[in-house]
Amino acid sequence: MSLETSPQTFPPAETFQVGLGDLDGDGDLDAVFANNTAFDSSQVWLNDGTGKFTDSGQELTPQGHGVGLGDLDGDGDLDLFITCATLGAAAPYSKKPSKVYLNDGQGVFQDTGQDLGDTELSGNGVNLIDVDGDGDLDAYVVYYEVADKIYLNDGQAQFTDGEIAIPENVVWGDLDSDGDVDIFSKDLEQGYRVLLNDGAGRFASTWDMVDSQAIDGGLALGDLDGDGDLDVLVAKGVRSGGSYPTTLLLNDGAGRFSDSGQSLNPTMGADLAIGDIDRDGDLDVFVSNAFAPNEVWLNDGTGHLIDSGLRLKSLSGGLTVKASLGDLDADDDLDVFVGCFSGRTELWFNGSGG
Repeated sequence: MSLETSPQTFPPAETFQVGLGDLDGDGDLDAVFANNTAFDSSQVWLNDGTGKFTDSGQELTPQGHGVGLGDLDGDGDLDLFITCATLGAAAPYSKKPSKVYLNDGQGVFQDTGQDLGDTELSGNGVNLIDVDGDGDLDAYVVYYEVADKIYLNDGQAQFTDGEIAIPENVVWGDLDSDGDVDIFSKDLEQGYRVLLNDGAGRFASTWDMVDSQAIDGGLALGDLDGDGDLDVLVAKGVRSGGSYPTTLLLNDGAGRFSDSGQSLNPTMGADLAIGDIDRDGDLDVFVSNAFAPNEVWLNDGTGHLIDSGLRLKSLSGGLTVKASLGDLDADDDLDVFVGCFSGRTELWFNGSGG
């Protein structure tokens, strides 16, 4: 397999995350850039079906950091939830609330204007999941230096603070195969926990593992060993706190995990994206390293991950952050959008299709 850079060059912006989804209903994946400066609005880029993107001209909130795409109001199209990061308490423009935008079905977004009460907080990221089992998407918002929050959706994209206590550094998925979303949590320098959902948004701790090397780094869920449940990859590395190998923990199907014994390369400010990159039917791993070249690890089908040898450096010399996988050029393989600080958003086309 190979990954080749797109000939298209995107404008320089502090893009933390690129959200992918069919925004205009034409059958291909479009992109939302969460741009994180006070001078760069977040943007909607529309795909022509071949992987060439055109700026729609819409100016969404500046200081965008996390972006979530999902049908928030139940009308069948993809809406937007964007969190905003604080740039500095002294600047009046630095305080921005999270934003909820509704799609008109053609990829044009309208700000709902609702106030979630988080203007004073720095929103680093968002996950859209049905926490309380009522059939709509709620929002788990990651905040910097304060407790994260869950905002419950009324089904019409109106959100209220659910006042549900949630640990930080979590990833969401159905860990015990009972049809609701559970929590895998990384407790920094302590280890890991599983909190199982009773189906109504009440969580109970059911499993834990000690790991003193559990420092900052991405978490990702996927059925890596092909046994039908969600396993977890744990990256452990940050410039200020050291760097340790990424580990794969395997699920027994009931939300209890064991160390697979595998050690991937140490990371430095890494996030993880999981998908079938080489089109062989199992899940592979894209590692986006902020302070090192990005990597691709290929699965042998049993959950054993093999270093592909690919080392993808930022072409603009920036710090690559979150990666998003999707078939952007309609050739039946997964391409990669990578956000970038101090550089340009990068698009890598996969050569595995055909």
